[in-house]
Amino acid sequence: MRKLKALFHPIFIFIGVQVAWIVLMAVWINWYLKNSRKIQEFAQKIRPDLFADELNWLILLEGCLLMLIILAGVYIIFVYWNKQARLNRLQSNFVSSVSHELKSPLASIQLYLETMKYQKVSKEESDEFVEMMLTDTERLASLINNILESSKYDPKNMQLQFQSVQLGTFLREVVEGLKRQFEERNCEVKLEITEDCELMLDTRAMQMVFNNLIGNALRYSPIGAPLTIRVRKGKKYCEIDFIDQGMGLGKKDLKKIFRKFYRVTNKKSQNIEGAGLGLFISKEIVRTHKGQMRVSSEGPGKGSVFTVQLPRDKNSKRQTAANRGEE
Repeated sequence: MRKLKALFHPIFIFIGVQVAWIVLMAVWINWYLKNSRKIQEFAQKIRPDLFADELNWLILLEGCLLMLIILAGVYIIFVYWNKQARLNRLQSNFVSSVSHELKSPLASIQLYLETMKYQKVSKEESDEFVEMMLTDTERLASLINNILESSKYDPKNMQLQFQSVQLGTFLREVVEGLKRQFEERNCEVKLEITEDCELMLDTRAMQMVFNNLIGNALRYSPIGAPLTIRVRKGKKYCEIDFIDQGMGLGKKDLKKIFRKFYRVTNKKSQNIEGAGLGLFISKEIVRTHKGQMRVSSEGPGKGSVFTVQLPRDKNSKRQTAANRGEE
């Protein structure tokens, strides 16, 4: 029964329709070539001017053209259906993962609050419970922000407030704000900034990008794995590499990792929280900064490198050139 249902899958139906049209066209052309001469001889006996060679070939070409248009239409319909089916699957997975992500920290917070309400706990236990609840609320806040920002961050609708920022100072502030997360994961962070860059950034949006990249590196890396953040300064761009020692990415994931709702699915990642929105939002934010975002990995189990490329502040470059001229 399952095999019979599989035959009615849209892909098989699409292939069957294409084969049927091609066979029909081949039979039609073959029949025409075999019988056109007989039909023409018969028509000439009745009315000699009824059939002309040019008219016959024109009708044949028109038929072939119409057949190709029909085939193209069927193909376009299939492509759009396949795209819609993929979006439906992604949204279904998104709803499922978000439901789990919302329930887990809420259940944890409720448990700690009920424990503190109905039982006597020591000062140390109370402080520990508060810390755990703060962690869960931060996790909830991050998830809700990502959901809200994913619907808002359309390049056409983004309204960012740019200001001149020293990248090194900004990165140090971001890392300092995530200090507790690094301590929980026993992660050593290495900031490699040989030469600072001055950039025009929306600090709130770019902080979300860096938080997402660092958060992913922590979630998808084993406890105790180091994280390196390296700043490289070029003539026109400044590049920030986030180098982790995590589970890495395969070729298939490298192509899809920045898609909306996409999540890496394997045995190691199935229990890792996330909604598949962080990297999508991050790339859109970087794009509005006229920058680029890319990822590289040597394969599963070999870590990943996420690179953010941002244009340097033109005013700062003019000032540097002027200072060199004065010297």
